[in-house]
Amino acid sequence: MRDIIDYGLGHEDPTVRQYASHLERMLRKRGYKDHHLRVLAGALREYLDLAPKYSKQNARLNARVAAWGILPSTYRQYQADGRRMIEFYHGDLQARQARRERKDGFARLKAVLPDLIDANFIREDQTRGYPKLCDLARLRGWDITDLTRDRVIQLREECSTSDEWAQAKRGASFIDLLRQFPTCRAMLPHDEIGSLTGVFRNEEAIPEFLFEEVNNWVTNATVEYDDTALTDEAREATAKRHSSGNTGIYRAALRTYVRTAGEYRDLKMSNGLTPLFELDVIEKVLVTLCERSKNSSGLEPRSLYEYASALKLTVKRRGLTEEAEKLAKLISRLPVLIEGAKASEQMSPKTKAWCRNLIQNEVKTEIFETQHLQYAAKAQAALEMAALEKIDLGAFVKDPASLTLSTEEVRIAKRLLRQARMFGTCAAFAAIAIDVAPFRKSNILRDLNMDGHPQTFFDHRSDPVNPHFVIHIPNELLKNGKAMTARGQHMPPFPISEAHHRRDAFNILSFYLACIRPLFGGSTESSLLFPAIEVIGEELVFQTFDSWLAECSDGIGLPLTSHNFRHGLCSIEINEDPSCFPQLETITGDTERVLRRNYAFIDAEKRALDFQETRYRRRANRSQWSREIRGASE
Repeated sequence: MRDIIDYGLGHEDPTVRQYASHLERMLRKRGYKDHHLRVLAGALREYLDLAPKYSKQNARLNARVAAWGILPSTYRQYQADGRRMIEFYHGDLQARQARRERKDGFARLKAVLPDLIDANFIREDQTRGYPKLCDLARLRGWDITDLTRDRVIQLREECSTSDEWAQAKRGASFIDLLRQFPTCRAMLPHDEIGSLTGVFRNEEAIPEFLFEEVNNWVTNATVEYDDTALTDEAREATAKRHSSGNTGIYRAALRTYVRTAGEYRDLKMSNGLTPLFELDVIEKVLVTLCERSKNSSGLEPRSLYEYASALKLTVKRRGLTEEAEKLAKLISRLPVLIEGAKASEQMSPKTKAWCRNLIQNEVKTEIFETQHLQYAAKAQAALEMAALEKIDLGAFVKDPASLTLSTEEVRIAKRLLRQARMFGTCAAFAAIAIDVAPFRKSNILRDLNMDGHPQTFFDHRSDPVNPHFVIHIPNELLKNGKAMTARGQHMPPFPISEAHHRRDAFNILSFYLACIRPLFGGSTESSLLFPAIEVIGEELVFQTFDSWLAECSDGIGLPLTSHNFRHGLCSIEINEDPSCFPQLETITGDTERVLRRNYAFIDAEKRALDFQETRYRRRANRSQWSREIRGASE
């Protein structure tokens, strides 16, 4: 909102300047300060929650307007001008005005509607969805006769809210209603659009009984029992379990396979998972996944190779030898999987490009290393805005009905709750990944446990001498833990105190534990540092975190994924100090050989640049000819 206001106040058009001034006045009346406006998204929907359209029936709004000491007419002007400023900034106001002026089939049909209303053939309220349908269709460049059922369904992509989609559906239903009038029929789409109720209602891709079997297969593939044990207790005590991250790969691989197999077999009629691994189905599924890897929505070759390898080992553990051999042959022959196998041994070109852009741009480097501070500030601002709106987010999480909020206040509460959770979680995650150690996502979200066994996050803030936290993750929870154990390497405990170099992480984690974590339903059911949103004893859903991090990082100008923390930290450190590999080995758990292989391009490029600069300086200092030529050209 601050960007929009500043843009409007500096505009040459006095009308636009008035829009901006009234937008700022409206938000100031609500108590919002500059650091709030820098966080508040410049979206019309959020503005309308804060400044709804005036209504005499809205008792809360009238009381607020009276408390501000302004007239309702003044409020109407501030509210309307604020809305116009936001629409003008995004270009929506100009574009909508241009669309309304079009002389097309939508306009011709609109011209006959007043006569139908006057004749009592239709009611005026039945036309309310028509303008939204017109506007959305015009956005796509379609006239009314271009509309088909499929095209109307595609308009859902243009709707920013479910309310807009509801209006569009109402407009489509109204067009079908007009088919009974001969004067309208020639202006309407050729075919009836039909009911659109429930067209986006998704059904579960995998039936529940198969979900249970998937989990059983994953457990069978990732837990190794001692066959010499005589009792169940001994079997469990001596069992060797894969790391949670590795188990997650097996689970994701099997679920992806089953969903794709559902395109060739009826999952609800399937007698378990085994029939889904018939040889022809295996071929169809892997070929399909390889084809989709060429699209942005498909799996990358590296991930697809990991999934295929996990599937091969899973079916082999189930005794499906022929099926495992089939998977092995496809892994060795399908070009995408061959590419994935090579990519798994080295950093992908996409990741290399990301790292290169990071270290070559000082602004991006600074953003990367301070992103947790920015996220924390935004989370704090969200909590402050909730206080300004007199909304108790903690009480809202437990029982929204107990607060007797208006519809607008409920929307505000939901938005601020999401922002506090999202930015607060990303701040805590980034503080650990940047200022402590670049652990993998699964280790931070699933394994940081404040109680139980193994306890990995220790809260010693009550220590009177040295308030601090400690993170200590044992090898059995690390993706490369087995290899580390084999070479006698362990991740050390990482203390986080108010000492200068870790003060930021300590403050952010303290803020997260005190103010953000209690906003998660799972905080009362789990001792995990990052609990689920729901009131269940599980970790925060990975997909939820991924979408939050994507949104938060995009908002500060450096889009990244959780995996980029590890690459970004290593790239920056190697670029600053090429001899830092022993230190990186300690905080990543990877060997120096692996690190040098992955980040050789950084060291090589830096050495090449340093070599060129050294030669340039040497030549310039020893050669009069070089100085004369350079002076002439300059």
